Amino acid sequence: MDLTQRQKVASGGPYEDLVGYSRVLATGPFVYVAGTTAGSDGSPIPSSTAEQTRQTVEIMRGKLAAVNVGLDEVVRVRMFVTDIKRDWQEVADVMNEYFIATRPVMTMVQVAALIDEQMSIEIEMDAVRKTVVTEHTA
Repeated sequence: MDLTQRQKVASGGPYEDLVGYSRVLATGPFVYVAGTTAGSDGSPIPSSTAEQTRQTVEIMRGKLAAVNVGLDEVVRVRMFVTDIKRDWQEVADVMNEYFIATRPVMTMVQVAALIDEQMSIEIEMDAVRKTVVTEHTA
């Protein structure tokens, strides 16, 4: 397994070039999705945390698909919320819709703030590919 081969996917969000990171980085069977929020694809940020969670997971699903990975291959999810007492149940309900069958490990923590005051949740995901596609160049 050659872990020096890296496949990178950008989202076009404003912070990737400013900070110098990729939205998705895949190397061998391992796939990492950077912290993602609603609106990181340029769409409006919904007011409810449940809808922000749903929009964020859908953005991440699309970026994972760019490296031929599905949500069923996600093994770890980290959620950062700005008000855990208020939002944990609605976040849990949405995550349950996506992950009840596969049950990746998950962590939810409260943070003081996110980069935009409209944002109430940021999510990171790690996945392990079921099948690794290798590209050979001559």
